[in-house]
Amino acid sequence: MKATGAAPARQQEETKIEQLIRTVHLTVQPMTAETFSPYGEIVTERGSIKLDFDGGQASVAAQTVEARPMTFDFLGRHLRSEQFFAPLGGTKSVIAVAAPSENGTAMPDVNKLAAFLVDGSCAFKLHRGTWHISAFPLAENATFLVLDRENTLEEDYDLRDLKTSLGVVVEIHR
Repeated sequence: MKATGAAPARQQEETKIEQLIRTVHLTVQPMTAETFSPYGEIVTERGSIKLDFDGGQASVAAQTVEARPMTFDFLGRHLRSEQFFAPLGGTKSVIAVAAPSENGTAMPDVNKLAAFLVDGSCAFKLHRGTWHISAFPLAENATFLVLDRENTLEEDYDLRDLKTSLGVVVEIHR
């Protein structure tokens, strides 16, 4: 007995899904006050900033991220809190961000994605609602001192799957 068309039909469906996914390519750019302003602020050696935690308590933590391929299909944001990141040990990394969504929409605008070189010499703050992903270390790992709202990951973290929702995968090139 001859097999039905189930296997070819499944292959056609997988091919259709693969065709729906497009890759967005980002080139790493220098992080300057001007280029980074839609996403946050840079804090230099004697600078200071104010952080808005929407009435919540501050939390300080160390976050170590391991080196991995510079590709992603998820972004998150915090609608109630700003975040502050200070690289420790001068390790270089790359961060990817998208501007806060207009009108509070629940999806990032992939046309407003950017990748920045964190050269390890200064800290930075993300504006409330800035879409982001954990840094991509250029060495084996990178550690950041993170200041944000207590329990922000449990109470104020909006994570979106770009591949499923928008048909997008992002690759960063140096």
